[in-house]
Amino acid sequence: MEQLKVKELRKRAFSLINRLIETYGPRLTGSDACKNVAHELTKEFAQVCDSSHSEVFSVHPDAFLGWIKILVVIYPIALVLLWLSMAPVALVLMLFSVALLILEFIFYKEIIDPLFPKKEGVNVYGVLDPVKEVKSTVIVSGHHDSAKIFNFFVDKPHLYSQRIYIGLGSVFALTAVSIIQSIFVPFSLGSVVSWPFMIVLVPLTLTLPWIVKLWSFASKEGTPGAGDNLIASAIAVEVARYFSDSKELQHTRIIAASYDSEESGLRGARAFFKRHKHNESLLMGKVYNFNIDCPYEAKEIFFLTSDINGSVKLSESMAQRCTRIAHTLGYDAVSKPIAMLTGGTDAAEAAKVGIEATTLMAMPWDNSSRSSVYHTPQDTPDAIEPEAVEISLEIAIHVIKEIDQLSVE
Repeated sequence: MEQLKVKELRKRAFSLINRLIETYGPRLTGSDACKNVAHELTKEFAQVCDSSHSEVFSVHPDAFLGWIKILVVIYPIALVLLWLSMAPVALVLMLFSVALLILEFIFYKEIIDPLFPKKEGVNVYGVLDPVKEVKSTVIVSGHHDSAKIFNFFVDKPHLYSQRIYIGLGSVFALTAVSIIQSIFVPFSLGSVVSWPFMIVLVPLTLTLPWIVKLWSFASKEGTPGAGDNLIASAIAVEVARYFSDSKELQHTRIIAASYDSEESGLRGARAFFKRHKHNESLLMGKVYNFNIDCPYEAKEIFFLTSDINGSVKLSESMAQRCTRIAHTLGYDAVSKPIAMLTGGTDAAEAAKVGIEATTLMAMPWDNSSRSSVYHTPQDTPDAIEPEAVEISLEIAIHVIKEIDQLSVE
């Protein structure tokens, strides 16, 4: 009977995302389309929850990838300065570039955000209470904004890793040369670069085209964002629907949430948890986060134990609980840390405020093998395996049931 219910929920989820994508299209943060979809999801949450809410926050979405163009400008300037034996000036520029790369890209810090236009993001969520006193809370979450098209995934995607590693590797190499040259030849404008440095600078000059290509890493256009990640927001709606219909939860509150601006460095989830981290009237009892991102392929399900390029630790126990439940349901799943240089998920922002969080993902997740539709115009509903959505729903439902049972005991 439950399996039939899950199939019905899956059909509803696909119907919802088909309608939203056909009506509004891509949803870059701050766009009317993204705000309209947030409004539509608020209405969906209102139908299946006791209350629904939308929260506006300020965000500078272009900042998250904006550091790339700053780096592209600085690199050739620093390169020329090194050829002119002005290493200390080049070093200052390269250290600034590396700091931006590390803080913005590796750690998702908001360093240059004020330099970019401010826009409005909209987070939405619904609250479904149990029949008795709340002793635990489970946040089931996704994000409704869509990503910018990554041109590197559209044009010669087999070269993605080489383009990234050669480009970023050249930046670190030029920084190292700047440091060494600053020590041994601190400043001698007009002098000829010594042959040891020339040997290094020649290949770093030859990699300049790879640096320049980074300028067009991302398009100004957005993807349809079906699998990444509107389907996860629809799953959150349907999980709430399941428990709204069954009325079986005794002590566990469900918060079905859809964040904005995930594709701009998790800014939406960050705003949500910054606002509510001390809100004990909302986040009651023991709090868990079952986040979902990119549920494309049924055979590729895994649960994250770390996030944001490995810099944030997620809940090992939550990931293992989800993995164990997946196995009892007959599905292959593993728990593992996120791969370096592959980004982050909204679960990181929950973990930062002490919530037991993990993210369910269902696609190959490294820079050499990802879904062929990821961050491309082909990220449409038909790119998502229906079974992957059913499995995500079933695991989420059983995880919540187990947490509620523990609250009863």
